[in-house]
Amino acid sequence: MRDAKAWIKKRTRKTLSASGVRKVLRRLGGKLKVPRKAHAKKHPAKSAKFKAELPVRLQEVVGPAPARPVRLWVLDEHRYGLLPVIRRVWARRGVRVHAPYATRYQWGYLHEALEVDGAHATELLFTPAIDRDIHALFLQQIADSDPQALHVVIADQADFHLQLDDPRLLSNLRLLPCRPTARN
Repeated sequence: MRDAKAWIKKRTRKTLSASGVRKVLRRLGGKLKVPRKAHAKKHPAKSAKFKAELPVRLQEVVGPAPARPVRLWVLDEHRYGLLPVIRRVWARRGVRVHAPYATRYQWGYLHEALEVDGAHATELLFTPAIDRDIHALFLQQIADSDPQALHVVIADQADFHLQLDDPRLLSNLRLLPCRPTARN
């Protein structure tokens, strides 16, 4: 709001109230929105470079004329869980209340893959842990979704992901790793 107020003052040399600023912004076609979160270390230039290089990298992975249909997937994992919460309790005025607790975390993992440029299918797997064996199981689930197709999976380079030379990779599945980021 302060930025808009300063912009209006600079342009019109008038100081408006908060409601006046909102009216002007609405008249100009503005709408109050909650911004989407973006990682602080995100590099727009690197994102653009990845998008520009993607067709060439896909052709390297698939080949110039694949003999079977190609399905392109993006894959990621999501950790979810519950932290213990201390609720408010009633007590007499002047009495300090203590609630002993041990911090224990209960985590689960959702593995998700979304097909892009195709049937827009999704594959999901809920697990209590995460490691290379579970990742191999999820890749097998993707490959089994259409055994006749060649599945290309774009994923980050997390430690628990299978490497390109892993013997557990199926013949109808190819990995296309993203470049490592600061978060991996």
